[in-house]
Amino acid sequence: MRFMVTFTRSIVATVVLTALAVSVAPIVPGMTTSAFAEKFCGPDTQSGEASGKTETEATDAATAWWSSRAGSLGKGYEFWDEAKDKNVSCHPGPFGTVKCKASGKPCLREGLLPDDGKRQDL
Repeated sequence: MRFMVTFTRSIVATVVLTALAVSVAPIVPGMTTSAFAEKFCGPDTQSGEASGKTETEATDAATAWWSSRAGSLGKGYEFWDEAKDKNVSCHPGPFGTVKCKASGKPCLREGLLPDDGKRQDL
């Protein structure tokens, strides 16, 4: 009988610890779960009008400017590749230059939460 009581307590303890581990797992920092599968995005952000000798040079300058502005939302928002609704518009500038402007919603990489823990946009 004593063995049965100890064995039963062991099973109950294992079940309780397993349930606790499963319920705590989603709040472990850096862990990606389905609850964190969506991206957190900030408001539409625009660069200033950047100039370059070529369209590629002007585009690179505009997206770098955009990244600088987007980064003011917090760490992780500065990545152009992660932005939603991205757009770069260019037109001829003076003296054979090209002028470009970048816009888009800065987003954190999938699975990351904003530093302040608040949702910006989905």
